[in-house]
Amino acid sequence: MREKMTGKELLQFLEEHSPQEIKDALEFIHPADILDALEDYEGDQISFLSRLPNDVLATIIEEAEDEDKGEIFDLFSQDQKKEIISEMASDELVDLLETMDEDEAEELIQSLDEEEAQELKTLMNYHPDTAGGIMATEFMAINNSMRVKDTLQHLQQYGDEAETLSYLYILDKNGILQGVVSLRDIVINKFETPLKELINPNVITVSPELDQEEVARIFQKYGFASVPVVDASYKMLGIITADDVLDIVVEENTEDFEKMSALAHNEGEYLETGVLGLARRRIVWLLFLMVSATFTGFIIQGYEAALAEMVILAAFIPMLMDTGGNAGAQSATLVIRGMALGEIAIKDFATVLFKELRVSLVVGFALSAVNFLRILLFNRDLMLGVTVSIAMLFTVVVAKIVGCSLPIIARRIKLDPAIMAAPIITTIVDALSLVVYFRLATMIYM
Repeated sequence: MREKMTGKELLQFLEEHSPQEIKDALEFIHPADILDALEDYEGDQISFLSRLPNDVLATIIEEAEDEDKGEIFDLFSQDQKKEIISEMASDELVDLLETMDEDEAEELIQSLDEEEAQELKTLMNYHPDTAGGIMATEFMAINNSMRVKDTLQHLQQYGDEAETLSYLYILDKNGILQGVVSLRDIVINKFETPLKELINPNVITVSPELDQEEVARIFQKYGFASVPVVDASYKMLGIITADDVLDIVVEENTEDFEKMSALAHNEGEYLETGVLGLARRRIVWLLFLMVSATFTGFIIQGYEAALAEMVILAAFIPMLMDTGGNAGAQSATLVIRGMALGEIAIKDFATVLFKELRVSLVVGFALSAVNFLRILLFNRDLMLGVTVSIAMLFTVVVAKIVGCSLPIIARRIKLDPAIMAAPIITTIVDALSLVVYFRLATMIYM
């Protein structure tokens, strides 16, 4: 068996061979590899792409990142564009059309047959972040009067029209979902076996309005290759496949990471985003956090007398603030992850709070003890050790409680829990811990 071609070898092959030879070979070449080769191609991209069949061009566009789909698509003439979209899966075509201006998108839709055009318009009416917004309408429907042999013949004739053949869906004459049969069951059973004996009537389905994150949780729970989308009457509308969900997981994790790092969401890649674009993503949150941090400054100013009396107190402020921020971020990260995976719900608030309180006491006492011994060893000041250690215990306890509470509160008021992450938690904990620290110092030293 021939080894996989490098990008350079693939480019050379596509340039030197006839269209028919290319078409024969493309059956064994993944579109993602062609897309990678295209990115490295220094010549005229349209002359390179013109050697490829329309169905391959369609899959290349489908494989491209959302922000690149339109750029590749615009290389072709209007007539070829119409041929390419007729080869595309409905969910991928919707993503492409949403990158275009309204008039061009409408012209392309009108070039399709009436049924396909209507399906596309219906899909485009769903919010992009819902099950309806990511589903494809190309699925394999069969009826329960067929036998295994009939089903295999049906697949040979119409199978290439489906998004996936992992599951075959049993529909009645009105399109109502009756059950599902896996392709595996079809393959391993005898030709004469009636489908009625293989049908699983307990089908896991989703509604078109379900949020895409909830869809991802269903895939994670059941490990399906695809899930059907049905309306309130159980009429089958389409399917969502595992590759779509993988994209969702990457997208949602990226957004959560950005929010937790106080960054505005950006669709583009880092190296392709300009300096001003990157600055815009960062400056709004940084301004907000800078202004909110002035409260910490006001607290320190309010205790100038204590600091003047005991300058050494200032040396421990960074340690208390950093420890509080880190402790709160730990709790917030675990709770946000638990909520994302469906392990923690709003009703679990009291349980989570009680557990984090106990964890914070264990961690707080351990850190306080180490600090107390360190101060006695290096500063030889008993009261300073007591002050810093008590402040440390309070800081850790408050940080853990705030860190676990804010994400759940955010979910309760319909906000993204990731918003309530490290930067905001750090600001709140810093203010509270400094107040306690200086109050203790004032009581002990003044």
